[in-house]
Amino acid sequence: MTAARAGVDLRDELAQALARGELFLLFQPQVDLSGGRVVGAEALCRWQHPGHGLLQPEDFLGALDADADAAFALADWALGEAVRCAAGWHAQGHGLRVGVNVGAAQLLDARWPARLDAHLQALAGLPTARLELELLESSVIEDFARVAQCIEACLRAGVGVALDDFGAGHSALAWLSRLPASALKLDRAFIAGLPHSAADTAIVRHLVALAKELGLAVVAEGVESRRQGECLIALGCELGQGFAIAPPMPSADVVPWLRGYEAAPLWGQRPATAD
Repeated sequence: MTAARAGVDLRDELAQALARGELFLLFQPQVDLSGGRVVGAEALCRWQHPGHGLLQPEDFLGALDADADAAFALADWALGEAVRCAAGWHAQGHGLRVGVNVGAAQLLDARWPARLDAHLQALAGLPTARLELELLESSVIEDFARVAQCIEACLRAGVGVALDDFGAGHSALAWLSRLPASALKLDRAFIAGLPHSAADTAIVRHLVALAKELGLAVVAEGVESRRQGECLIALGCELGQGFAIAPPMPSADVVPWLRGYEAAPLWGQRPATAD
């Protein structure tokens, strides 16, 4: 089967997969690196396909590029699930922010304002800041002005907007200069070299400083070791997520994990320098 035919098949199957409950979300916690406090979690989509097994986002999201309705349906479903889970955690005494990936095309869809409003209503009195949209830098943006207007509307509603995988593409500085946001998520490729790569250390240091100049929170993705966490603290990065903290987990496992969570001992201290 050709890649094009496989993509068509996946698009055709998505609506049925949503109806059958084959798609689900996992959540990876985000922590305040210097204080150790858990502040939120990123929602990560998975597809338990009956024929192909467990599919990661990279296995099927690309197939949706040519089908705006399918891509919108998936984003809408993910937002609804994430809000439902955040409300459930709140009912158990844990007020976490939940981040959901969206593309520029979904923000520009005429159905977006009404659907976002419906999801905010479903928060049922919880602060709208419990929801954060993570705009993928891989999104193709042809009209920065319209996307900026959509982001501004989200921010006015109290919804956070993070520029995700920042630095992975070729338009990073254009994104910063032309799109409003509340947070910046550093691509894991820069974090992987810490603390031993002088180049990655310099890049992270300058990106953190630039983000702070613009009033943005900074989240490091792909924190895989305690030493990386210590280095990020020294470089001024406030927040992190990765396997050194916790792997992605089902919603039902989040509260039990929170009850047993202990911050890495040195993450509660701020080292003077980084290696």
